[in-house]
Amino acid sequence: MDKNNPEHDGERRTAAFDKFLRFGLGEMSQEERLALRELRAQGATPDDKGGYTVPKVMLNKIVDTMKAYGGIASVAQILMTSDGQTINWSTSDGTAEEGEFLAENTAASAGEVTFGTASLGAKKLSSKIIKVSNELLQDSGVDIEGYLAARIAQRLGLGEAKYLVQDSGAGNPLKPKGLEASITGTKNTAAVDKFTWQELLTLKHSIDPAYRNGGTFRFVFNDNTLKMLSEMEDAQKRPLWLPEIVGVAPATVLNIPYVIDPAIADIGKGKKFIYCGDFNRFIVRRVSYMTLKRLVERYAEYDQTAFVAFHRFDCVLEDTAAIKALVGKPN
Repeated sequence: MDKNNPEHDGERRTAAFDKFLRFGLGEMSQEERLALRELRAQGATPDDKGGYTVPKVMLNKIVDTMKAYGGIASVAQILMTSDGQTINWSTSDGTAEEGEFLAENTAASAGEVTFGTASLGAKKLSSKIIKVSNELLQDSGVDIEGYLAARIAQRLGLGEAKYLVQDSGAGNPLKPKGLEASITGTKNTAAVDKFTWQELLTLKHSIDPAYRNGGTFRFVFNDNTLKMLSEMEDAQKRPLWLPEIVGVAPATVLNIPYVIDPAIADIGKGKKFIYCGDFNRFIVRRVSYMTLKRLVERYAEYDQTAFVAFHRFDCVLEDTAAIKALVGKPN
């Protein structure tokens, strides 16, 4: 095999990373250490000292598994960047934007659209410490990369999903401004603990048809709300919820596909519990590499080695007219 081709380099780095996971630097050859240093160089920043960039194969496993926990991330617009530098992102209320007819030799007027600017940073999310017995690490029959990838994906996937919905954009360290805090367009239910199909229909039609025609127009709610919806009927006694037809059509509510996100609240006083809109206007920024650290001494007395992964992301709602929420009766 040609040692200078990219495929061989990838295999060499992956093999070196596997050995690093199992045995640490002390058991690695000079060539393997060189391959590991190359991984570190790919994504090194001052905050990543002591960690190594997760190889592409393992990263793909993590990202793919995170989709199962991702909720709104599965329909949001994903922006992958090679570093974590802050990006200034324009925001607006898109329903105010329209063209105009002009007579011959008539000047065009300026559109009075109010634009804002939001910062897309790279908030750091930790997988928390994952402890692994040294017996497991040294067992060559165990896919240690897959073992760690599954646990990292679950923790980061659930964590990212939570912050994309629930967080306020404040705090120390600064957290993402999630969907709940970003949505300004709302409709209230008449009751605190229940809602009607008419209220859901009103929410749907409160959004401009231009957004409703988008390929990522969805309802988003949690599983408890789905249960309530699956028991509801419209005025003609037709169920609001229709099951998936495999290979033909997705499951729908009021003929709109939906996404389940456990981070969204149950119906309650003043709670945003159903979102509806074009989720392509919700931007999720992810740094394209992930860092993993191996901690040897911390749990040495238990004959365990610890690992911790770091994932950086942020989010912004670029168009406040694109997504609205149904809110439990405030008072």
